[in-house]
Amino acid sequence: MDQNKSGKFIAKLRKEKNMTQEQLAEKMGVSINAVSKWERGLSFPDVSLYKKLCKELDINIEELINGEKDKSEEAKEKAIISTIKETDKIKKNSKKLLIVLSTIFVIIVCGLIYYNKNLKVNLVNDSDYLYDEVIGFIKEKEFKENPDSKEKDFNVFYSYHPFGIEKKNDYKYVYLWIYEQSYYIEKEEYGSGLAISSGSSMPIKAIFKNNKLQDIVYPKDGNQYVSSIKEMFPGIIEYQVLNFDKSKNINKLFNEVQNKKNIYYDYLNLDMSKITIDDLVYEDLIFTVEKKNSKCDIPVQLNIYKNNKYTLLTEYKACRPGVACTLMLQYVKSSEGKYNYDVIEIIRHSVDANLFQYTNENLPEYMIHSGKGHEFITDSDNKYLKELLESINVDLNQCAKPNYGD
Repeated sequence: MDQNKSGKFIAKLRKEKNMTQEQLAEKMGVSINAVSKWERGLSFPDVSLYKKLCKELDINIEELINGEKDKSEEAKEKAIISTIKETDKIKKNSKKLLIVLSTIFVIIVCGLIYYNKNLKVNLVNDSDYLYDEVIGFIKEKEFKENPDSKEKDFNVFYSYHPFGIEKKNDYKYVYLWIYEQSYYIEKEEYGSGLAISSGSSMPIKAIFKNNKLQDIVYPKDGNQYVSSIKEMFPGIIEYQVLNFDKSKNINKLFNEVQNKKNIYYDYLNLDMSKITIDDLVYEDLIFTVEKKNSKCDIPVQLNIYKNNKYTLLTEYKACRPGVACTLMLQYVKSSEGKYNYDVIEIIRHSVDANLFQYTNENLPEYMIHSGKGHEFITDSDNKYLKELLESINVDLNQCAKPNYGD
């Protein structure tokens, strides 16, 4: 059976009957793509369609198989021989496919046996209290070594994800991912706001001997990170660690830390109905506003000052593409103007950020930072913010431009 010849034959007869591929496909109950494949010799009609297709094209089955009009006995014999050969070909290909699939299956099974044998670890579930011991030790160390620990209301908040505890004779190895942030209250001269002291997010390995903590191993930075993870963790844990640092996992730990922080510093939550400018201002800065769910890498930032002055930060210090350098975010250009609006209403119709948990997938539309360090969130339904922006003709949707220091 010559599929190319039969395909051209089908196309020729279809055109003689002034039918489109779409019309033939509709009559045959197949897709237009199927008819196209027949005519290009990429496939042959299913046996169940032979009779119906021959009727539409006014030919017999032998002619369809041979790809030409010929009603002689020789043509019938040729079609039968062609069908037998095609059947034998299909059987041979099926046997080959079965052999290939069987070989692949054996390889996979052997690979899994080898994989499981080499990754087999003795994970125990009767020592979960060791996770808390690790956190307690790290927290105590932070209090001793962090220079900010002497500041007012310094505290450290942790959350963690357990990967497992492995037991080898007298040793236990505790594998976990920890997320940490520490805070304190700034001195009154700096505004008495809540300040972040430190933060980290990383996998660790804690080593216990006879249930006493001996050491904590941290991964290396940069290009050595992956290789150090492979050294720290058994293979079955290593895979989980290398695939853990995703937004949804880190956000879960972040939210847990934020919740603990908000409960501890609950007295910072403000009565929004009674808030005043004096509760917010520090060195004439009342607050800054930036759009958080912007498509910009760096959005513009609006600063509102006590003397009815505002500045719009529009450019930031940047490295040229292809040039390796590390920079902290620093705005280097701005425009300024005057406003005539009761801006405290914007805050009163916003939400204290301490009362709201958000992630990278659920960012507030606008974030507002007061001069004294309080944070608020709001959206475009805040008509007071909208009125202010319209009155000073400022669009916070625009992106800040990179400044390369030219």
